[in-house]
Amino acid sequence: MSSYRVHFNLRPHQLAAYEAETRFECRVWHRRAGKTFHTMGRMLARALQTGRSDWQGFYLAPTRVQAKNIAWSYLTRWVRPLGVQPNESELKVVLPNGAKIQLLGGEQYDSLRGLYMDDVTLDEAALIPSAAWTQVISPALADRKGRATFMGTPMGRMNLLFDMWEECGLGEDPEFSRSLLTYQDTNILDPKEIARMRRTMIEAEFNQELLCSWDAAMPGSYWGRAMAKADAEGRVTSVKYDHQLPVYVALDLGISQGAMPCVYFQLAGTEIRIIDHETFEGTSIPDLVKHWQKKPYPIATVLLPHDRKVRELGTGKTREETFRSLGCTVRAVPDVGLDEGISQVERAIPNMWFDRDNTKMLREAMVAFRSEYDEVKRVHRLTPVHDWARHIADAVRYMVVGRPGTSFQKQNRNTRASSRDHSRYGGLVA
Repeated sequence: MSSYRVHFNLRPHQLAAYEAETRFECRVWHRRAGKTFHTMGRMLARALQTGRSDWQGFYLAPTRVQAKNIAWSYLTRWVRPLGVQPNESELKVVLPNGAKIQLLGGEQYDSLRGLYMDDVTLDEAALIPSAAWTQVISPALADRKGRATFMGTPMGRMNLLFDMWEECGLGEDPEFSRSLLTYQDTNILDPKEIARMRRTMIEAEFNQELLCSWDAAMPGSYWGRAMAKADAEGRVTSVKYDHQLPVYVALDLGISQGAMPCVYFQLAGTEIRIIDHETFEGTSIPDLVKHWQKKPYPIATVLLPHDRKVRELGTGKTREETFRSLGCTVRAVPDVGLDEGISQVERAIPNMWFDRDNTKMLREAMVAFRSEYDEVKRVHRLTPVHDWARHIADAVRYMVVGRPGTSFQKQNRNTRASSRDHSRYGGLVA
């Protein structure tokens, strides 16, 4: 076996983690503690030491752009002395022994279906959908007993990072481990910098980034506080189909053959009972309706948003016409505007009940749906982040605005903008 030498210096807390590694790890370390540096260095070492010429390692950040910005420079700096030419278009390196490391975004997790994995890191795991782990990555590790590392700083409790923190802390399996390091534990940041951050950051922000507090907020979350209250009040529970009530489905049609989230719900007085959620990829409308016909309950009405009038190129029919031709009763969702729809959902959440088992990804998306952050002005913008959570959040908006018994009018932009608090945390935090 050939010998390869790569140099990178580890701080004491990084070295301790390196020496205490297990197959599944959850690393909750404060900002600037060197999580990515440590984990990418360890992945590269494993790739160079493997006896498998087909070894594959993957690094996932919430988006592909983040993956490149966070980890690509480390990886390319380390492999170039080995004579490796990085493939920047694919964010992939092939090492001299044939092992591969590739960087991806969490929005691309479906592209991993069918692959095997020897090593994977999920960075800022609180912003990666749990389905990426449960449906795709975990099975991909099984046959080759691959490793997985979850890391980030806390963003509340309704996300993948907290789930894995809990699982890795059960103590039932020696293959699982976890560590939480605040700035006080590593002692690597200048005290003057800590003092500066205490002055310039709000308390919740400082607690999240430097003290790794699980009670801190998902920054900019529109519905995080309301969702945390729903959980605390016991409205995340067993919510099963009631055969005496009709079942409605609200969906975000999106781009043809793209992601299509469906929210299944029933109405009982003022209660909105969400019994299930599914997201389909590349599914045609006829195939979707066939799937509904196999469910243990009939779909009474399909709630369609404004793009129901878009005509499909293949048939020339609008999407609404296609649903109706397949026997569906359609209800048009009024276009009240994005901001008003977000506000209506916030006001409706106190009346929502969620089935714990069937709405996990939906609840995570409702917390992760958040406003964009302006790094220069250090404020949250009026526009939401467009990621995996946005599509599901749109379906939730259509459910609230379009459900029977509601009637909303579109507001002008000035009224909508003033109807919600757009503070540095969007005014809505978990």
